[in-house]
Amino acid sequence: MFSFESDTQIGSLGVTTTDNRGHTVEEVADMATKKIISISDQAPAPIREQAHAFEKVCKKVIAYYMQEAVNNHMCTICNLLEKQGRKDLANIIRRL
Repeated sequence: MFSFESDTQIGSLGVTTTDNRGHTVEEVADMATKKIISISDQAPAPIREQAHAFEKVCKKVIAYYMQEAVNNHMCTICNLLEKQGRKDLANIIRRL
């Protein structure tokens, strides 16, 4: 017989899915913000309100820089395609 006891705890897990698409920048920014910021329901109201305001600002900042990363990555891909003589593919990607 095998027995195992542990005091280890696993935090809450969640799964977010989409249908026939990837996650948007805003969706990923929301997931990141929820991982970074935790607001207690038992915190005093003024602190809770301030935390929610901070959470909104963080989500906007994360989304902005994620979009910048996407734009820069697409630019890099288009430049590489053009260097390889595939300007047609680069133009298709730019229109996405």
